[in-house]
Amino acid sequence: MELRHQEGLWRCSKCGACTAVCPLYQHTTYEGMAARGKLALLEAAVDNHLGGLGPSRGLRARLEDCLLCGACAANCPSLVPTTALFLEGRAALARTLGLPLPVRGMLAMLASTGLQAAGMPWVGLAQRAGLPGLVESVPPPLVPESLRAAAAAAPPIAIRPFRSRPVPAPPAGQPVRGRVAYFAGCIMNWGYPDVAEATCRALAAIGYRVEVPAVQCCGMPHRVYGDEETARRLARSNLGALEGYEAVITDCASCGAALKSSGELLGEDARLGERARVLAGKVSDISQFLAQRGLPTLRKAAPLRVTYHEPCHLGREQGVKAEPRRLLQAIPGIEYVEMKGADVCCGGAGSFCLTHAALSREVGEAKVASILATGASVVASGCPSCITQLSLMLRGRGARVRVCHPLELLAERLVRC
Repeated sequence: MELRHQEGLWRCSKCGACTAVCPLYQHTTYEGMAARGKLALLEAAVDNHLGGLGPSRGLRARLEDCLLCGACAANCPSLVPTTALFLEGRAALARTLGLPLPVRGMLAMLASTGLQAAGMPWVGLAQRAGLPGLVESVPPPLVPESLRAAAAAAPPIAIRPFRSRPVPAPPAGQPVRGRVAYFAGCIMNWGYPDVAEATCRALAAIGYRVEVPAVQCCGMPHRVYGDEETARRLARSNLGALEGYEAVITDCASCGAALKSSGELLGEDARLGERARVLAGKVSDISQFLAQRGLPTLRKAAPLRVTYHEPCHLGREQGVKAEPRRLLQAIPGIEYVEMKGADVCCGGAGSFCLTHAALSREVGEAKVASILATGASVVASGCPSCITQLSLMLRGRGARVRVCHPLELLAERLVRC
């Protein structure tokens, strides 16, 4: 097995710094959960120095025992590119072993807007008919744990997604400052359309004409499972749809991270890679964009104590840390309080909460304890996976804490023109 970044494997000194920051290791103390253990296995697979350890389902299982939160890479004194190595390892194993049928089906659905449009409304109707509660009521041996977790965790799927709604326009008489693209990712379009609308309302309120181009999935789920070929196809499609805009705005941490890393993904073609890097420079999280261009006029509101959970794909992956906090602090009526370990992964991590439901809950319980310790009535986060996980965990504790995106709080206080 060969990896593009495999020289980074030899930089690992096995010091164990990763074990101090890995949420999974903290809850299991199992060496295979930490980056050090995974890197040792990858070394053996690349170097064949342990009697011919090669691609196997066992190796894939160990690499998938990972939140991909990036804490190990951010805290590695030897600067080992752990996240890149784990993704490359998953891709190499996917090419050799293939992907399980359920994973292939999920990735195919995400890669097709047509399949989403055909299937998602039925999921929404099933939710409203009470199917999730029925699934949860069936004894465990009869229902796979992953299906039970999916029924419990899935956000309410919209019958009428964001893309079917009118796009807000700048107030009449207000000069138009420019034209921007809003990247409506899969989950924001179907699971959190109100967040998507809030983002577009905020952009329109500060004078931007917002367009919602026909984009595909950002490709992050495909990269996570090792389907690099489809991830590249989606990246090429999105590049063509977005590169004509002066700015591309996201409100999903994972979508933003995927778009900003598309230059590396498409780098095998020098010209295409350069175009993707130019596009990456135009991509901004909504909190970044508002920090640079200014907030809309906001009305006063009742006092609200708010804390913030920092998504891994926003804080560590994109380096967007201060802007969401400043945005929350600037909203009238909000008393902002920082929680302990705000940048520690919540355990959601996309589909990790489905494939590793019990361990995901353990990590989530620690995050819930930090939230409740602040006394906040609202916890805000800029990632739909985090919002979903925190909502599930707080609901399970019977805690009356609202979970939302920062832009929802801002949009609720917009002065209507």
